[in-house]
Amino acid sequence: MDNKLMYAGITHETAPAVERAYYAMSDIQKQRLATMLKEKLAIRALVILTTCNRTEVYFESATATPYQVREIIIDFASSLHKATLDKNAFLIFDCSIDTANHLLHVSNGLRSAVIGDKQIMTQVKAAYQHSLKQKNQGSLLERAFQAVFRSHKRIATESLYQRGSTSTAYSSLKMVTDYFGKETTENLSMLIVGAGEVAGDILKYLPKFNFRDIYISNRTAEKAIALANHYNIKTCNWKWVENGDFSAFDVVITAVSHRKHLIKKMMKCDKKRLWIDLAMPSNVDARISDDNNKVYNIDEVTGRVNAINEAQIKAIPVVEEILREELTIFGDWLKKDRLRAFLRSYKNQAKQTFLQMAPITLLQTTDVAELEIHAEKFANKLARKSARTLNQACDAEFTNQGLEIIYKAFRI
Repeated sequence: MDNKLMYAGITHETAPAVERAYYAMSDIQKQRLATMLKEKLAIRALVILTTCNRTEVYFESATATPYQVREIIIDFASSLHKATLDKNAFLIFDCSIDTANHLLHVSNGLRSAVIGDKQIMTQVKAAYQHSLKQKNQGSLLERAFQAVFRSHKRIATESLYQRGSTSTAYSSLKMVTDYFGKETTENLSMLIVGAGEVAGDILKYLPKFNFRDIYISNRTAEKAIALANHYNIKTCNWKWVENGDFSAFDVVITAVSHRKHLIKKMMKCDKKRLWIDLAMPSNVDARISDDNNKVYNIDEVTGRVNAINEAQIKAIPVVEEILREELTIFGDWLKKDRLRAFLRSYKNQAKQTFLQMAPITLLQTTDVAELEIHAEKFANKLARKSARTLNQACDAEFTNQGLEIIYKAFRI
């Protein structure tokens, strides 16, 4: 039975932030999940992609199904959080072409909460590199990710889709100016809580805005200091965050991984303050919201800010065409790969048949090594002739259903 490329995942399109939070995983937890999937199911190759908007497993197997993978993911998350979780929040693909198509669209930001989000490709590459490091790769995944990286380069050179600032981080800063008014930003003091990828992305976009003071705080002070020195901003003592002392700030943006309700109290202050929570699960307990404190979570941020510029909108049909072309290339490779697998099996079967049917006199007069050579030549001749015929058919309208018939006819 052939391997198929399949998928099981939960995303912002299928579930709200509060439900996706159960599936947010640390690197150690992702490794545990990968090990569990490989031990319980016949899966050798897989990639686990986790972002604030999605937790997805791309895998290849000849026997495992995405429904089985979904059950293991749910059981794993349920055991972590002692919660009963809904399987209907998952998206499933059990066909190689559909899975590759989804991966192409996700990687190029067409399935992002903010269309064209530039962070997603970085996250996809990181997930792929981690898979390589853990030796979790296979031929189908390799080909699919080659299509992803090739499409991303083509989109950059053949369209205007990647122009402009389109990321959750940029959207958050734009949201601040919309909330307070662009003319008042030079009077605002901002605190960024966390020093990871999202915080770094926010800091990259800061020159486009004009805030009075920017502070950063992180539990590991060295990381905050490094970013502060690089971007010429100030640091804030982590104890201020733990003690709920935010009186000096008009805007607080949080992006600390795996710290649910890190902020659930604050010192009393009558200042109007905006909270933007980009973490998964949420860092900010929504119950701190009152007349002076407005709290937005990741879904509300991406839902309120339209970061698609006109050039991107016009470029989307071009992007879709590029993805269709890359999917066709993947599909052609997939079809011919099955043909190659068939021909290998056919050649081996022909060789064994020759050895089994050889006359007794030939067996008695020929040594084993020479007989193997004759069998190999016979099998190669049959395979080459079959390969020419099948490749010609494949270049025409040869279907996977047709190949299934050939497999059954030759009992391979």
